[in-house]
Amino acid sequence: MPITVLQVLNAIAATISAMSSLLVIFRPQIMSKSQKVSAGERFFAQMYAARAVPLGVVTAVVPFIAASDITTVRLILMAAMVVQVADAGIGIRRREPAMIAGPSIAIIVHGTMAWCA
Repeated sequence: MPITVLQVLNAIAATISAMSSLLVIFRPQIMSKSQKVSAGERFFAQMYAARAVPLGVVTAVVPFIAASDITTVRLILMAAMVVQVADAGIGIRRREPAMIAGPSIAIIVHGTMAWCA
């Protein structure tokens, strides 16, 4: 299967998600909006990244290396999409445009990729 624009867009969306998760390990105030970051906020940023980074990497890579295993690709993309739906929901509750826009774009890309896989 030749590399498609959709595979590349999917990889970009997943990589941005993983990188933003890594960023909040070092700058948890980005996520919490706190002036003084507590130990609990650092803990939750680390826990978030511990899950988001591996999922982002798998979501970015699997459509390239397992393209012939459509079921696996679709399951991973759908799982990533569900996570992004939850993130967008959190963004809506917090009224943060970036936390709405980024996950919404990822939802569209992962969902389209799953549909077309």
